[in-house]
Amino acid sequence: MDWQFRWLSGAPNLTKWQQQPFSAGVELGPRSQDNRDNHARIVACEEPGPPQAIARRLAEAILRFDIFPPHLATGVLARAPVQVGDTVGLRYHFVPGLDLFFAARVIDCFDQEVNGQWRCGFTYRTVQGHPECGEETFVVEKDIVAGIITVALRSWSRSGSWLATVGYPLVRRWQLRAGRSALDHLQQLADTGKPSPILTPPLLGGRNLRTGLLRSDERW
Repeated sequence: MDWQFRWLSGAPNLTKWQQQPFSAGVELGPRSQDNRDNHARIVACEEPGPPQAIARRLAEAILRFDIFPPHLATGVLARAPVQVGDTVGLRYHFVPGLDLFFAARVIDCFDQEVNGQWRCGFTYRTVQGHPECGEETFVVEKDIVAGIITVALRSWSRSGSWLATVGYPLVRRWQLRAGRSALDHLQQLADTGKPSPILTPPLLGGRNLRTGLLRSDERW
């Protein structure tokens, strides 16, 4: 993870991150106590059938990593749309003037219809130096019969650095906030096609930091 002063650092450099191997042990998949998130939202409805304007607009946004609201985080790509093997950077706006920068590598891209559902998006896996260890999938889905469009961020993760381990409660809250803010951003793209700043409310108390659910939402 790199710390960058916005007025001094200029554009982030992906070069060193492109040379980084995957996070240690990430290829073995999730462990029983790892965080598992499924941020998903129905954002629109089109005519039944293949993806049309809204679904395609969301797919294009996801594949150019326009997923998070600009006030919160900015994607950094070597090319767009992303392809398998690309290293994708994220510039997280930590506090005014100071950013955190880290990266992951795309391991899968898809644009397909399976069993009546069209899906488009990609999955990336963290590389060494990322504060977390894990994988995340960014996807837009359309029910071909009903025309319902859903956007989702689905992931598993665990701390990938001593800093993330020590600061776990705070890091986890940032992680959950980013996921919900991404849904807000993609909702705006579905509604208008043009993103605009969104203020994200603070987290409510009583949230399970491992699942991201409010305790009242959990099934025991």
